[in-house]
Amino acid sequence: MSVARTVRTARTALLAAFAALTLLLSGAVTAAPATAATTGLDDTWACSVPSGYVYEGVVFSRTCSGGGSWNSPQYHLRTPVDGLTACSTAPGFTYDAAGSSTTCSLTQGVPSTTFHLRVPVSGMWACSVPSGFTYSATTSNLDCATVRNVPTTKFLLAR
Repeated sequence: MSVARTVRTARTALLAAFAALTLLLSGAVTAAPATAATTGLDDTWACSVPSGYVYEGVVFSRTCSGGGSWNSPQYHLRTPVDGLTACSTAPGFTYDAAGSSTTCSLTQGVPSTTFHLRVPVSGMWACSVPSGFTYSATTSNLDCATVRNVPTTKFLLAR
């Protein structure tokens, strides 16, 4: 590979990482509880993740770069529902398993965390304790691990 191509590849990767970091720090990649009104964008692609949605995939293209010559992330939007595996969590939901996939990565080719979303109920083992719940027991395992092979705590939800 030529030096010029290596520099271009590195510059492209840095610009993509900077764009992703800017989106994260701006709060554009957040979600809120889904309502019947938020299903209109379900299963569509967008340049940011609006309130009421999660995303289940990222692609990089010039569509969201504002006419620039760099690739920016585009998010595959989903209305959060019980059982959905997504790249982000949502208020009003918990998750019972975490995974890793490049599908969700804001740094091209680098795996990032996925979440198996669940509507919380008493008696359910979950990776987080949502608002309005407490827990009656814990266990340590790899179900919720966001760092490979590092055990984390799982909670038995209670009201």
